[in-house]
Amino acid sequence: MNDIIRQQQVTRRGPQAAVPPKPQNTVLPQTNLMTQIKQQPAPIQRYYKKNEPELPVIHPSRTWASSPPPGDPPIKAPAKRDPISRDGYPPPAPPPRKPSGIPRLTIVVLGGVAIFALIALNWQQAAGALKISLLPEGGYSLDPGADPGLEQNLARYIEPLTPSQAEAGEEIPLNMAETFAWDTYTVKKGDNISKIAANFSISMDAVIASNNISSAKLLQVGETLRIPNMDGIPYTVKKGDNLLKIAKSMGVPLEAILDANDIQSDNILAGTQLFIPGAKMKKDDLNIVLGLSDRFIYPIRGRLTSPFGWRNDPISGVRRYHSAIDLAASHGTPIKAAMDGRISTVGLNSTYGKYIIITHGNGYQTMYAHMSGTSVKQGAYVYQGNEIGKVGSTGYSTGPHLHFAIYKNGRPVNPLDFLK
Repeated sequence: MNDIIRQQQVTRRGPQAAVPPKPQNTVLPQTNLMTQIKQQPAPIQRYYKKNEPELPVIHPSRTWASSPPPGDPPIKAPAKRDPISRDGYPPPAPPPRKPSGIPRLTIVVLGGVAIFALIALNWQQAAGALKISLLPEGGYSLDPGADPGLEQNLARYIEPLTPSQAEAGEEIPLNMAETFAWDTYTVKKGDNISKIAANFSISMDAVIASNNISSAKLLQVGETLRIPNMDGIPYTVKKGDNLLKIAKSMGVPLEAILDANDIQSDNILAGTQLFIPGAKMKKDDLNIVLGLSDRFIYPIRGRLTSPFGWRNDPISGVRRYHSAIDLAASHGTPIKAAMDGRISTVGLNSTYGKYIIITHGNGYQTMYAHMSGTSVKQGAYVYQGNEIGKVGSTGYSTGPHLHFAIYKNGRPVNPLDFLK
């Protein structure tokens, strides 16, 4: 065994075969295969999308694409390979797509059915809060119903409610805490309607209408006036009136009239005196009383022979009340309408002779008497300044003159307070 081992060691340690030296600058012969390798590097891999046609491989140094020139070996496109990730392993396959449980269309249909069911079940409640009305041109409009809570909150924001109003849960616009009542005031030196109204925190309308004042100039020192404890004007119930009609015409809530007059029943009799809180006089009427209107003009330019009021009768000498003024003028002088209006009466009697009555707006009427002739017919409409007749001395008269009267709601007033 030792001899065998020794012999192997000698063999290993023996002279090694000479290694031929590495040739310097050795040039390998250029064969056709070597040329092809240099000129044709490995083609770049391209991944094609599904159903996309493969493009032919084009040599970088050649312009042909379909087939190589004769003498060169054919070039084949590299076979498609599975994509390789950077770490050398193929990318993981995407997880399989899970089918959705319920199609979208089914969800939409089910949602619509559920909404329709809720509307059907709560239709009565929804109808009370939402009004649906058809439009003439087609379609519909939605009108949200009244919200009592919201309305009460808005009313409280505008004006705090009194305890009684808060308990009732309703808003009374005029904020009245007591029933209407009259007070009295004696006119003092230096007073006028505007000053008196301001002292009692009411409007001039309330002072004028409560005392039937036809002209602010007639206010006299020592005169006793009725003063209401709240702003408004009185109203006398007429035949055919009812509370709802009165409230609507005056523009005042019905509840305000009921509370102010302590009315417990809807039945009211003609002639009953009511107080309408918050109501105002017509603007034209107020301007006439305050002397701010020039609506009435003198029907003739003549001499005043008899004023308005008590006088001795020029024929009998008996003291009588003269409810007009007499203006003397020559016979045949044209008489003009004092204000626009409609001819309501063209008449003749033993006292006034030939006369005309014109009805104007706002409860006013004018009368022209002792005329020698008339030039208009009943029912005709005349304008201020139009001629309606001529001065005469017909009827109970001492000479040619015009008996001129102004009436307000059927009551005579002094024409001198309205003429300018």
